[in-house]
Amino acid sequence: MSEAWSQPRDVEPLADRQAEFELAIPVAEFPRVRARLGSTTGTVRGHVLFRRESGFVVAALQVSGAVELVCQRCLRGMPWKIDGSAVVALIANESQVDRVPEHLEPMLAQGGRVSLRDLVEEEVMLSLPIVALHEEAVGCKPLVAVGEDDEERNVQRPFAQLGELLKRSSEASSACEEKDNGRSKKS
Repeated sequence: MSEAWSQPRDVEPLADRQAEFELAIPVAEFPRVRARLGSTTGTVRGHVLFRRESGFVVAALQVSGAVELVCQRCLRGMPWKIDGSAVVALIANESQVDRVPEHLEPMLAQGGRVSLRDLVEEEVMLSLPIVALHEEAVGCKPLVAVGEDDEERNVQRPFAQLGELLKRSSEASSACEEKDNGRSKKS
């Protein structure tokens, strides 16, 4: 049985009665967010209040919680605090986007329906950084401590012997030139 927050709801009656919801949604239940996380443990809390404003059904959202991201510098987990709010105009089709006042964020409510999870997930996604990095590079440590000997063994230097080959080639060319010069003097 799925949770009530995952079921699409008609937004018109919610706005008419100014419905209000307090939610606690497991992070694992956000399908669009999961791929960006280092772990799907934890819960995001949300508060949603439906009303009407400027001729639109509006959802006022507040979300809070924490998720674990993967730092793209050191590839270790890092906590990320989620704390956001938004006022969203729920529009029935894309042609209404131009009519939404600037202080409202438009969100498509296909067929006049939306799930509370989708509202909260959208705000969570907007709270995530484009690239997750520890605030200070000092906080990033290599995944594996590598000793100097191990480091030397593991480093590949594809052109390390190129200098030696060029030297040999140069010596061979010089030897051939000397031979040719010796022959031309005798002639």
